[in-house]
Amino acid sequence: MKYDIIISINVHNNLKYLLEQIKNINEFVPLKKRIILNCNDFMFEQMKSVVSEDVEVFPEPLNKKTFHGSLTHGIACNMSHALNNYQFDYFLVMASRDVFYRVLDDTSEIEKHIINENNIQVGHVDFGVPNFYKPGNYCKVKNVDHIPWQNSKYFPFNEHLDRVDIWWWPKFSQTQLYQYIEKNNMSFAHSMHEGVCYRYDGCEYIMDFFQENENIMHELFNFDGCVEEFALQSIASNYKGFYYIGNGCDTKSDPNYNDYNLPQLDPTKFTYKRER
Repeated sequence: MKYDIIISINVHNNLKYLLEQIKNINEFVPLKKRIILNCNDFMFEQMKSVVSEDVEVFPEPLNKKTFHGSLTHGIACNMSHALNNYQFDYFLVMASRDVFYRVLDDTSEIEKHIINENNIQVGHVDFGVPNFYKPGNYCKVKNVDHIPWQNSKYFPFNEHLDRVDIWWWPKFSQTQLYQYIEKNNMSFAHSMHEGVCYRYDGCEYIMDFFQENENIMHELFNFDGCVEEFALQSIASNYKGFYYIGNGCDTKSDPNYNDYNLPQLDPTKFTYKRER
């Protein structure tokens, strides 16, 4: 069977919430879909008692932690599994607390949210939303992991610095992937991983890159940093781009969230992260 969309989720605890999340997906996504869960040891055992027609568990448990390449490892495992077993149009990454708030019943809606060379932020970069970076200008800051870009939520800080030298770019520039990108004068990109989406051929491009550069892949999977916010996106940016249908990594309590410290949900997007 060919699926309209594969939905990948890294999960690590709370079976009850996961089942609610799956129910939410089924209610808001009336497409031909397949949900692939990448579980740690605990959830791998928990899921043995769950039978669901549209849900499967990646066949090997993988213990993951935040701010670590193991999250990218889980996403890549699910992507590879999907490519090896199914035909599909899109591959959507969701976090364990992500849910839908808008119905996604037409995959052409995803195409409206492409991130490529035509979607470059002008002026001060908001790192809470995706951005594409053209080749030629790379991080020049060394021996630093992180340079703040805001001193409070959504208020600019260090805006006098080059956009490629702040946020986590100093940390990411330490990876073999970033060094490969710079050496080969390639483009790169960032986005929160919650809500990022790739086309089938984009997934193929990413997996082919890893097959040809296994050292880069293994370093990413073991890297002490949040490489899930740039790695796969940067690889895809050198093919046909990627898509973003989420609302960042900040927690929103419900779709009507209206705190002045956080933006309201984008009425054109589809997923957001809520409290568990």
